[in-house]
Amino acid sequence: MIGYDLLQMDDLPETAELIAFVRVVDTRSLSRAAKELRLPRSTVGRRLQRLEERLGIRLLKRTTRRQALTDAGAEFYQHARHSVEALERARAIVQRPSGKVEGRVRISVPTGAPDSLGELFGQFSLRHPDVVLEVDASNTHVDLIHGGFDLALRSGPVASTPLNLVSRKLGTNTLVCVATPEYLARAGTPKRPTDLRRHACLSPFVLGETPSLSWPRLKGGSVRIHPRMTSNDMFVLLGAARTSLGIALLPDFLAQAEVAAGTLVRVLAKHIGAQTLLSVVYHERELMPLAVRTLIDFIVETGLPTRQCGAVGVTRAKDPQRPRQR
Repeated sequence: MIGYDLLQMDDLPETAELIAFVRVVDTRSLSRAAKELRLPRSTVGRRLQRLEERLGIRLLKRTTRRQALTDAGAEFYQHARHSVEALERARAIVQRPSGKVEGRVRISVPTGAPDSLGELFGQFSLRHPDVVLEVDASNTHVDLIHGGFDLALRSGPVASTPLNLVSRKLGTNTLVCVATPEYLARAGTPKRPTDLRRHACLSPFVLGETPSLSWPRLKGGSVRIHPRMTSNDMFVLLGAARTSLGIALLPDFLAQAEVAAGTLVRVLAKHIGAQTLLSVVYHERELMPLAVRTLIDFIVETGLPTRQCGAVGVTRAKDPQRPRQR
């Protein structure tokens, strides 16, 4: 057999060691992994140690609070997770009726989302009671593989990565400028986009990671601004705008109730704004768990709620794109 002269069977990782390693990475905690596996923490630690000894490499950087992957560990994790998933699927095939939707799905969503997005996930869970959803709110564009996520909902462009991500369009957000009448009475109402340079601007982050120092023009291009405050959470910017701190760039769905009530006023409505794409993003795997595939299809087919739900209030895409490589 190929490879037997180079690698003895005793040197191959044991299944229990691979499962322990994958679960520690997925949960980002030795204690949480031990709890999920229903094992003593010391047992999980010993399995990780034996795995590293067999491979002759360090997989995890251990600190008192977290387990961080080394470069070699990150590469090994991708293959180890696929192996564990294949074993779980094989077991499910022989132990349970074919086609049953079950398992755990980890999802990354923008902060401020949970209200009506939670209703969508609730509807899915009622339909599939054997699926456990783990929803993590963050405006950082997480690394799906290294972060142990199955899919993510993202607002804005999908950042290019070395991974072959697949994105499916769900709809769009509209960004608008707003401020209180009190702020405009005090600081003046801008007439041209360049007037923003002398105003206190409340600015979001780009890709949820770095403060935006320019705002989009409706006809293309952008204008530089001088932020008084920046945040990757739109609700923080909305709250700051209510205090008359400055002019905020917000999703229209988040500001429309305030505008209708007169507590906020649209600013530069014919000049500043943009349509931002909302997508569901995932890593196409040959052995994608049925629960993950079912949830992705459910989100695309059902559509996201348009009521206030953080960064995910959207205009529904009429014809969602089929998966394509990014």
